Amino acid sequence: MARLLVGLPALRGDLGKYSSRFDMVELHPVDTSLPRSTALRKWRAATPPTFVFSIVLPRVVGALEPGETLDKALEISLGAARTLEARCIVLQTPASIRPTAANKKRLLAVLNRVPKEGVVRCWEPLGMWEREDILATARDLGVVPVLDVASEAPPSGSVVYTRLRALGKTSAMSAATMEKIADRLRSRREVYV
Repeated sequence: MARLLVGLPALRGDLGKYSSRFDMVELHPVDTSLPRSTALRKWRAATPPTFVFSIVLPRVVGALEPGETLDKALEISLGAARTLEARCIVLQTPASIRPTAANKKRLLAVLNRVPKEGVVRCWEPLGMWEREDILATARDLGVVPVLDVASEAPPSGSVVYTRLRALGKTSAMSAATMEKIADRLRSRREVYV
């Protein structure tokens, strides 16, 4: 039976109330304002041990352009991840990052700087990537690919990190779609939604 962890792509409102309704939250250091380390430690202490913080790396990191700006953003983000004891770290690459050998090499260079121990490292490619390219690249990089399991089957493995893109602010999923998603995720150990 899967351990299902559900959350929003950003913290809305009071963390105490939020953590009583949801199992996880995505935070975006650098791209959005986060409190200082002392406040982040209080956040961790204020949530149940099972509550998951997921750090989405800043857009400048996802652009994969080496340099001081990327280095600083990555340092800040990984510091926040350590302080919050984040379970997941997500690297989202923009549509401009296409499946070329050079981009895969740059992906590897960034992901090699993200800790492997105790963290689920995830990669969410946007743009012109075919499913087979995503799965092969994720396997080569040792990361969990982020896909929408409402529209396609999740990749093999015990851990799934998914986005349900159809769940926008004004849309809802049918019971049949939700049942299909549940069937696709039933045999997994951990599922982050």
